[in-house]
Parts: sequence; C-alpha cells; structure tokens
Amino acid sequence: MKTRDKVALAAAGLAVASAAGTVFAGTSGAVGPSPAPSVQAAETSCVTDGAGMCTVPHALGAVPAAVVVSANTPGQFNAYMLNTVQGSYTATTFQVRAMFNQTTPKAGGAIWFSFAAYGGPVSPPTTATPTKTPPKTTPPATTSPTTALPPTTTPVPTTTPTPGGGSGSGS
Repeated sequence: MKTRDKVALAAAGLAVASAAGTVFAGTSGAVGPSPAPSVQAAETSCVTDGAGMCTVPHALGAVPAAVVVSANTPGQFNAYMLNTVQGSYTATTFQVRAMFNQTTPKAGGAIWFSFAAYGGPVSPPTTATPTKTPPKTTPPATTSPTTALPPTTTPVPTTTPTPGGGSGSGS
C-alpha cells in the first residue's frame, strides 16, 4: 500500500470517527423521569434465621415500589442466591432470603449484599391555591300565595248625543 493510500485511508477513518463522536455527543444527555423517584442504595449485612431470611431496614419513608439485591460473597465456596421476599416491603423494612440452592436455605449464616430500594416519584410540595368562591347571591324574595280576587269593573259614564248635534249645553 502506497503512502498516499495510507494517508487517504487514515483521513477517511478520522472523518468517520469524528462524525460518530458528533452523533454520540449529541445523544449523551440522559434525562430521567420527572419528578425523580426516591432511591436508597446501600451495602449491608445480616445474619439469617433458620429459613435463610433476614429483615433489612431502609430509609425511604414509604413502601418501596421495587427492591433490587445483589449478593457479595467473600469467597468462592460461599456462594448463595439472594432474593427479596414477596409481600415483605413496608415503609421501613423489607426481607431477603439467602439460599444455597432451591431447597437449602443459608440458615444462621452471615450474608453481605448491596441493595437499591426504589420508591415512587417524590412530588414537589404542593401549595394550596385559594379557590375563588363565587359571590353569594340571594334568592329572589318569595311571596306568600294569595287568593286572587276577580277584577272589579268601574262603570264608565257615557254621554248620549243630544238631538240636533249640539254639545248638549243648551245654548
């Protein structure tokens, strides 16, 4: 391969790499849910009971929506499976169970693990907005029912024309 071909190939590779970097740089700003969920992540240990279970405290202040656990084993012959116990989540604790296999619990032994407890979204404090109350309207005054009297008629005096077409005054 000639030197000129090598330079052209290197320039093409550089152009592709910079274009890819531009594409990735434009999409690297991850945005999470809003409002953000409450999360507590920690590393802890406990001693299991006869069923391989132990209760773990958390500081979410609410019942977790999900808890993820990961066993941390100190040696190659100390492996165990670790799961959360269904229905054990409370506002302050959850339970885990360590098992050597599907039928043998890690009973009475110390276990080390990491966990992440996820709560629901943390809502920003809400301020009560005063609702505008409509102005009070007084209902129309009601009148007590009265019995209607028949209308009275007043006789209207009538004048009769006098013979001769006069005004009737005699002059």
